[in-house]
Amino acid sequence: MKYLYLIILLFLGFSCKTKLHATESSAIEQKLEALSNQILSKMTDEEKAGQVIHIAIPKNFLDEVAIAELKKIRPGGVILFGVNLGKEKEIRNLNRLLQLEMKSLKALPLLISTDQEGGRVIRVELGVTSFPGAMAIGQTDNLINAEKIGFITSYELRKLGINLLLAPVLDINNNPENPVINTRSFGMDLKSSEFALAYERGARTAGAIPVIKHFPGHGDTTVDSHLGLPIIKKTETQLDEFELIPFKKSIDEGALAIMSAHIVYPNLDSEYPATLSKKILTNILRKKLGFKGLVFTDAMEMDAIAKNYQNLKTGTLAIQAGADVILLTSWGKTTSYYHEMILDSIKKNEFIIDNVNYLDESIKRQIKLKLRTGLFQANFSFTKIQDKELEEYISKNRKLAKEKYNEFKTESITALNKTISNEAIKSFQFEFKPYSLDQSKNFIYILKNEIIQAEMSKLDVLYLSEKSLSKVLKKNPTSTYVFDSREQKDLDFIKQIAQKETKANFILLHFGSPFADLPILPNCKIIFSFSPTKESLIALVNKTLNSKSLESIPAAKLTYRQNK
Repeated sequence: MKYLYLIILLFLGFSCKTKLHATESSAIEQKLEALSNQILSKMTDEEKAGQVIHIAIPKNFLDEVAIAELKKIRPGGVILFGVNLGKEKEIRNLNRLLQLEMKSLKALPLLISTDQEGGRVIRVELGVTSFPGAMAIGQTDNLINAEKIGFITSYELRKLGINLLLAPVLDINNNPENPVINTRSFGMDLKSSEFALAYERGARTAGAIPVIKHFPGHGDTTVDSHLGLPIIKKTETQLDEFELIPFKKSIDEGALAIMSAHIVYPNLDSEYPATLSKKILTNILRKKLGFKGLVFTDAMEMDAIAKNYQNLKTGTLAIQAGADVILLTSWGKTTSYYHEMILDSIKKNEFIIDNVNYLDESIKRQIKLKLRTGLFQANFSFTKIQDKELEEYISKNRKLAKEKYNEFKTESITALNKTISNEAIKSFQFEFKPYSLDQSKNFIYILKNEIIQAEMSKLDVLYLSEKSLSKVLKKNPTSTYVFDSREQKDLDFIKQIAQKETKANFILLHFGSPFADLPILPNCKIIFSFSPTKESLIALVNKTLNSKSLESIPAAKLTYRQNK
């Protein structure tokens, strides 16, 4: 009881600082509004057209293509992928040069973003702690650690010059057949969404602004919007009672940025997907839920938009609907196409609706976020904003964030990652009694993953390749066999063997989707890590086969797909 009381006090202490930050932010809202109007008033139409576009670049350095792209588009932001992200020093240098290039162009500083959800979606591999993904965090039942992970990830990104964190996923993965959200979600019920909210609270106070996604909910789909156009036939009332709840809570807590879903909700808008729908982005998100922050589209090159609405002015429609940022994951023809589209719509006054200039409002919201994050006070900014109150606000928040991060460093971020990765290990359907190393050394190991292989070698345990399996099975028909798996083909291979070798026992260390077609057999036990990160895989080995306490591994809190 004493320990529980201490945990509650710690949680309240951390959360209070988050709420204080939100209150301080609202106190300077009028100043941000005035300054954003001032900056907007000096922009040309060409600059406005570029400001609402975020682009990608091809290299991990500022090459001629990237420089030409910045000159041509003058974008509001750049999204970075794995190809752009090398060593810490290289990342910092790239981001510095990107900002300096904008300064040389006398353009506004950039919002620089990346997807760093953790687990299977990690772009920055050096310089940012590789925590397990959302569903692994949701399985730990530890909200405090979820908030810490959001904070640490955000802080470490900002230190590299990345000021936007495209996470967390607020979608509730209530459909086991979902091919794209899956373990990127914190869970399958409303309770699990509390972990997403905690993550966002932590991230918002650390420096890189978190972008919650994918509004109004991508959890109940069976189509990947990268490859097709999902349709969710729920009514607004049904969404109110489930999918919209975490978004509403996060908005009420002060979320600053949100990403739309490329999904058609015919009961809300029979014509357009959420990204292009004024009924969804303006009427529901902005008016009903009261969201005043920045709205990103998901990548416009995804098939859901690019193939199904290619004959429409999708960039214009998105801004008219209530979006602020047209997210592009390419350069060249696509960015030129969207820039020319927006510029053409400016000239035709297509953004002025009911006496409101939707494009100007979008740009102002983007400038506000840049002001809030201190981009206009940085040495690389051509446009300098000198405002004592704003500078004190930014300085105070950064000082608090640095102090908090240093506390986590003292406590050991590495140890925190190890703890979370261990707590996330769960069993399929029923609790699993783990083995000590003395017991498991006699098992036969057929392993492919290099991290798992390395961990077994550290334990002085030999492993074999699949090539030797048939011979070993003949000699040891009643032994216990340990496999690792990530893809469906791995599961199918193991299922085929386990069905045939009924006298043998099989332990499956699974670090892929827990919603795959799993081998449900009496002689096969499956242990999940929910994450392919190094710490998750090490935990998967040691919790299962090198247990010090022999405490049972509990069953995962999931609803599984129906086996076909």
